[in-house]
Amino acid sequence: MPPFLKYFSLRLLITLSLILCSTLSSQSQQPSESDINHNIKKQQEYILYNPDFVKMKSERIARVRKLQTKIREKETSGYVTTCSRQILWEIGASLTQTADFKFIDKRFEDLDDSLLNPVRECFGQKQDSLEGNWGKCFSEWFCKLNEFSDEIGKEENKHTPLKFQSHFLDQVNSPEKLTNYLMSVSVSDIPKTGKDNLLEFNLSMSNLMRLILRDRPVGYKWDPMLKDALKDLIFNRFRNSETGWWGESYVRDGKIQFVDDLSATFHIVTYLKGNVPDLQKVVSTTLAVKELNYPVGWLWNGEYWNHNNMDVVALFKAGWPFASKDQKRAISFEIQKMLSWCLSQSLQPDGSFKPHIADGSLEESVYYGVSFLGRIGFFDKSDRFWTKENFKDAEPIRMKIIEYILKHKDTGGSGGSYYESALIDYLNYKPQVKIDKN
Repeated sequence: MPPFLKYFSLRLLITLSLILCSTLSSQSQQPSESDINHNIKKQQEYILYNPDFVKMKSERIARVRKLQTKIREKETSGYVTTCSRQILWEIGASLTQTADFKFIDKRFEDLDDSLLNPVRECFGQKQDSLEGNWGKCFSEWFCKLNEFSDEIGKEENKHTPLKFQSHFLDQVNSPEKLTNYLMSVSVSDIPKTGKDNLLEFNLSMSNLMRLILRDRPVGYKWDPMLKDALKDLIFNRFRNSETGWWGESYVRDGKIQFVDDLSATFHIVTYLKGNVPDLQKVVSTTLAVKELNYPVGWLWNGEYWNHNNMDVVALFKAGWPFASKDQKRAISFEIQKMLSWCLSQSLQPDGSFKPHIADGSLEESVYYGVSFLGRIGFFDKSDRFWTKENFKDAEPIRMKIIEYILKHKDTGGSGGSYYESALIDYLNYKPQVKIDKN
């Protein structure tokens, strides 16, 4: 056999072997029925609450798409769009979580007003002097909490007391208040309330972890019993012991049914730095749900999304030491597929990433792409847990992305925290420090 045929035969054999291992590994555990049927069931429940739900939602999604294009064009052109982006994000989130179209339409009115008054865009970047939160253009408490947590994560706020005291946190600042709040959003009864609490539960729990477990913000006095109370809820109330994942519960057929959630699991495993039980189960479940759509699976309407890919590889990295040989082969195969898609379909020639309908801003689309590449060690071989391959094009890609971010960081649609994190955490960018000669 000629040498080149031997080479291609070997590559074909390796590829087929990886596919087989991936298939066998994913078949070793099957998704639960509640996970498989969740999106269909949820749609049916919304229709029970409001028979016109599908039509009313579709009309508003079309409006969101037009406004999203308009705001992204302004962001690309260098205009500050913070307030409008916050309102649009809340509208988009609400369309996935509620049938309260009166609330959504009121937010559309607020967005129209924001776009007509560009001077108000900067309001979303300022801390509220009375309550001490960021995200003044949001209306929901958990959305303000999410924005606040991102701001606190900035280097300038990590170790410095804030200008205004964060009184808006007081409503969860005791074991009783925290437990009552998180328990109230951990179960959804959509036919009765027209609301899915999943997003609020996920974001509130994950952001409170970022704040409480890290003693942030500086100067705010959390209840000394709060850390233990939060950990007790995480490990003993909200975790699915059969899958190792976290998620939301739903009232269905007179029973409480648990549904696994990729995002919530990512947040908890990441913020606890992998110090969670049953990481082998976490890996098995992650492989098992790869063909399902979000919020359970990896896909968004059957396609990859950098945000979900980022979550998936974080779970794989945490669980890698506990994975079997077959699972490791399957993980490597799946990450290679995601990487190929990211570089060929998502990464753009100017160093940006193709925006996804679910990305809150162009800034977030860049962050999710960079975070995915960073977490798999594309830029740094010391983080390359899944392969020994040498990515020769990593450095020029890194520099191109840095160039794009530096050009746009002052007008980041999400306030700049995502750009800062991308530069510092994944692109190994060290800004030059100007020395005052005086």
